[in-house]
Amino acid sequence: MVLASIDPGKLKKRVLTAAIIAPISFIMVYYGGWPLLIIMAAFFVIAQMEWFSLARKLKHFLIIYPLGVLYLCFCFYCFHVIGEERSFAAVLLLLLVIVSDVGAYFSGKIIGGPKMAKKISPNKTWAGLGGAILAPAVVLILAELLFLDYNLQKGLNAYFVFFAFGCLIGLCGQIGDIMISLAKRMANVKDTGTLLPGHGGVLDRIDSLLLATPAFIVLEYVMGNV
Repeated sequence: MVLASIDPGKLKKRVLTAAIIAPISFIMVYYGGWPLLIIMAAFFVIAQMEWFSLARKLKHFLIIYPLGVLYLCFCFYCFHVIGEERSFAAVLLLLLVIVSDVGAYFSGKIIGGPKMAKKISPNKTWAGLGGAILAPAVVLILAELLFLDYNLQKGLNAYFVFFAFGCLIGLCGQIGDIMISLAKRMANVKDTGTLLPGHGGVLDRIDSLLLATPAFIVLEYVMGNV
């Protein structure tokens, strides 16, 4: 096993920022309504500003920028659809994405190993991808055991479905992360912003959530009809 070093100072910044942002986000998402609209509007405006700043450094700006705007609009709309009725689904989605990011960070740092996409995101490893996929799958199974009810017939097949659901959410989150990382690499910038110490900008923080959101809607629909 290859042990990768974890920078205590950077980790402390990440933890402190997450300790402030995460509870606020969970509370607003849980209550839905105006609290959810407020935080979504703030994140949407900042993300659009960060995307404009990033996209203008890329070739074919007039093509890439509008595509990014549409992508952000679609993903934010999907999240609003999930959370507009004060359902637990939006909280669950947020939890799965956060757990996936944490799993990717620590498995990548502790295990290390071969790089996954060195030219796009030098710090990403295959071990990190494994952690990002497995962590939400385990959490989703635990959540189902405790309080979820998707009306699936209980048994091994049902838990396999939950496991696959969690893995796919983690995978989609990582693909979304890589998409933004590719844009940053092409623009030769490290972060999309500096608003969140230890994390970069808002777009750096929600890149995994963006693509995972429409995927969650599709997967939840499939599970509801299994």
